[in-house]
Amino acid sequence: MLHLPRWQTIAIIIFTALAGFFALPNILPDSVDDLLPKWYAQNRINLGLDLRGGAHFLLEADLRGVLNERMTNVSDSVRSELRKKQVAFKEVAVEPNGHVTVELRDEAQRPAAIEAIRAVDPSLVAAGSGAKVDVAFSDQELTRKRKEVIDQSIEILRRRVDETGTIEPTIVREGDDRILLQVPGIKDTTELKSKINQTAKLTFHLVNEDLATSSGGALPAVLPPTTSLVPTREGMQALKAGNPKAFDEIQSANPRLSPEQICRRYHPPCLPIFKRVIVGGEDLDDAKATFESQQNGGRPIISFTFNAAGGRSFCAATRQNIGKRLAIQLDNEIISAPVVQSAICGGSGIITGAFTPQQTQEQALLLRSGALPATLTIIEERTVGADLGADAIHAGTVAAVVGTVLVMFFMFGTYGPLFGGFANLAMGVNLLLVLAGMSVLGASLTLPGIAGLVLTVGMSVDSNVLIYERVREEKANGRSALGALTAGYERALAAVIDSNLTALIAGVLLFGFGSGPIRGFATSLSLGLLTHLFTATIFTRMLLATWMRWRRPTELTL
Repeated sequence: MLHLPRWQTIAIIIFTALAGFFALPNILPDSVDDLLPKWYAQNRINLGLDLRGGAHFLLEADLRGVLNERMTNVSDSVRSELRKKQVAFKEVAVEPNGHVTVELRDEAQRPAAIEAIRAVDPSLVAAGSGAKVDVAFSDQELTRKRKEVIDQSIEILRRRVDETGTIEPTIVREGDDRILLQVPGIKDTTELKSKINQTAKLTFHLVNEDLATSSGGALPAVLPPTTSLVPTREGMQALKAGNPKAFDEIQSANPRLSPEQICRRYHPPCLPIFKRVIVGGEDLDDAKATFESQQNGGRPIISFTFNAAGGRSFCAATRQNIGKRLAIQLDNEIISAPVVQSAICGGSGIITGAFTPQQTQEQALLLRSGALPATLTIIEERTVGADLGADAIHAGTVAAVVGTVLVMFFMFGTYGPLFGGFANLAMGVNLLLVLAGMSVLGASLTLPGIAGLVLTVGMSVDSNVLIYERVREEKANGRSALGALTAGYERALAAVIDSNLTALIAGVLLFGFGSGPIRGFATSLSLGLLTHLFTATIFTRMLLATWMRWRRPTELTL
């Protein structure tokens, strides 16, 4: 058990040296770090929001807009179902309060109309009297949909802000329609705000060719209920260049202006498109930034792939609408409206437009992370300082140092300078490995994370205590020095692994289901347990094996 091949000893030493190499920037003062290469000096642990401050946003979700959009889809489905059931109606309109009003031609067909409405969605409630039917979602269904939108928005924000899962932002619900977002270490919030503000909602619509042709480029006074006006991206860029004041008004409007309001108030080039979504961004499987072939100009483009359902819908839509324009709408702008030349059934395609390479990278990231179901408006923004800051770091450092010193004295006093020294050296290497692991992962260290480090100090000698006590028992039973050490390690190893694995399971569950401070504690604790298994069962065994070969003792001074 104590015999180690030379290659294993060399591997352990190299691994420990690498840990020290990666942990070193966290220990050195800033003045020394400035002299190091930038790629190496930046390899430091991120401090959490409670230690170094960061960005604080309070976001409000446009739930009314989401409801109106869904009721627009409901109105299209109701209109189609009424025709299928041969129920005559004058009008199906979406009201500002999020209801759909159906006006029948014959009051006697009201029962048939209600049956058709319920066939569209069982959660719809039909009210009103006479020839008018008021359609809305039940209160229970509305509550469920609002919660669903906020939960989905939180998850998508987390993927956008923290792709690697190591920044540990705080993203929690505030009330019915607000989200609190706190990101540690952010000073310039420009990039973060661009990730928040862009809904990245990709939809494909058919252009209303009859209306586009008859209007001759002018905005029609009245739109059919199935059609909406949406500005083109080229039109918005031209507006930004020609009338920057108007463009700034659009960007700063709160609440945000609808695409039709922008078209009518500022008159950029717009296209009338059918509201019905042929394929939505939720059917996207992947999106990536790439370039066209050099024969086609080598322009930056976005390549996308649909899932199976999206691929079938896209194939059917293009097959049925050859010769018509298919508008690609991204975040309330039409970025392209190509004519469908043939059925596109490969499940993939490209988005072209006036993109820069950086824009294609950003848009592809947003499309991959998913579209926000609702527009998020920043209603409160501030850069927060550290809640506890330098005092917390100082207090945590003092606690760690005092705890380490007390544990060292205990091990020296209980097991002597030799075996206590081995355990204390393993404890130091354990802390070094934790710092290196957090640096490599880019994990954030929070105040609870410091508590996890202090706890790791105490736990890092537990396994040595188990092993040493087992060695004492074997020695008391009359075994030789080598026999006692070998038996002690062999018989204590199962208990060491069991105790650490059970604690590690708890740490992983805390990380998986917790958030904010809980994840900070779980990160340092779980890393400490993993590295502790290495130092207690491998590193100290190497030290004892080397000592045994060098001194060949006949007695153990435990």
